[in-house]
Amino acid sequence: MNTVSVDLPFDQIKKALHQLPAQEKIALWRLLDEDLDRPAMTRRFASSVNSIRKAYANINEQEVMADAVKATRQVRKAHNAKNRS
Repeated sequence: MNTVSVDLPFDQIKKALHQLPAQEKIALWRLLDEDLDRPAMTRRFASSVNSIRKAYANINEQEVMADAVKATRQVRKAHNAKNRS
């Protein structure tokens, strides 16, 4: 059997995936989902949450929420600007 290697930029792969019919996207999603290491993802998530809690341990809840709202607005603004261009 011959092997062919193709180098595709990630953006081209994403563009091609967006063009797939819904059923094929679902099949691909299920295939990729099987490869996920859920325990590792859970550990990484827990570690992130613990780091955040530690960083904000001495700050009152109102200040933490203000920071979270500010960061959310910044990300949404950047995302919206990207989508408009």
